[in-house]
Amino acid sequence: MRADNRWVKLAAIIPWDVIEERYATLFDENNGTPAKPARMPFGALIIKEKCGYSDAETVEQITENPYLQYFIGLKEYQTEAPFDPSLMVHFRKRFNLEIMKEINELICLAEKETAQPNNKQGEDDNDNDNDNDDKPNNSGVKQIPNKEKNENKSKQKISHQGKLILDATCVPADIRYPTDISLLNEAREKLEAIIDVLYKPLKGKIKKPRTYRKVARKEYLKTAEQRRHNSKKLRKSIGKQLGYVKRDLKSIDRLLEEYAQNPLTSRQQQELNVIRKLYQQQKYMYDNRTHSIEDRIVSISQPHVRPIVRGKANAQTEFGAKVAISLVNGYAFI
Repeated sequence: MRADNRWVKLAAIIPWDVIEERYATLFDENNGTPAKPARMPFGALIIKEKCGYSDAETVEQITENPYLQYFIGLKEYQTEAPFDPSLMVHFRKRFNLEIMKEINELICLAEKETAQPNNKQGEDDNDNDNDNDDKPNNSGVKQIPNKEKNENKSKQKISHQGKLILDATCVPADIRYPTDISLLNEAREKLEAIIDVLYKPLKGKIKKPRTYRKVARKEYLKTAEQRRHNSKKLRKSIGKQLGYVKRDLKSIDRLLEEYAQNPLTSRQQQELNVIRKLYQQQKYMYDNRTHSIEDRIVSISQPHVRPIVRGKANAQTEFGAKVAISLVNGYAFI
């Protein structure tokens, strides 16, 4: 391996041992199959984001490139894939935001230490120079004691260093352009799927709630397929979709009353909570004839995404997470 290769240099500044300790806390050693070493999933995520690969392409590149295999911790080159592309989904779940922020700071601190290898030597030299502070000099005048001299020196050297750059920007998210009618239609379809799940164990015990899904779908397509929307017709269509969503939410509440424990998965429950908030926002905008509201939801699957008006020529509005980036002497913190 060439020492000047970018992946070899990057691997040298990442504190893999510390990451391994944090990663190990996510697993139970007495339950399930042994997890892969932390260097493999974390290294694969860095490769994917740094190069912009898809999950499948990331595994392909690692399989073909010995430097990438070295970066993820393999001891020798191998021709078979180190893991299945489907595992990338689980890798992303395990390294959450807090862990990634902590790792980022550890990498920056490790790089600072390697970039300043002579600091300690300089301090040692100063200590040697001060060994004779208490002895008289050639003129017979006693020098300033070491402790007092260091205090005076520290008072003189207190100053700000480096350059800090602050910037707020949008990280674009891969979502379709959100319109009120399309969001309500998606919410309605997800609620209908939840109703089917809740009703299946109760089939034959109670009557299935009516959803009017075919009629609702037909009315949505009538509006969505038009290239130009008449404001009155669009408002009427949104009002109808709001009615369907409201009916489905009430049906779900009645079905949940039949269960002693909530049978929904965590994902279904999260989507249900997001849809409830989405309905409240859309109902408020519909009643007040406005198109703006605080913390407006534009994606059910990614409720953290926000619309950000950028005023660019190709896109007036971008959708994504808004982040603040601080750049300190070349080290970026998000």
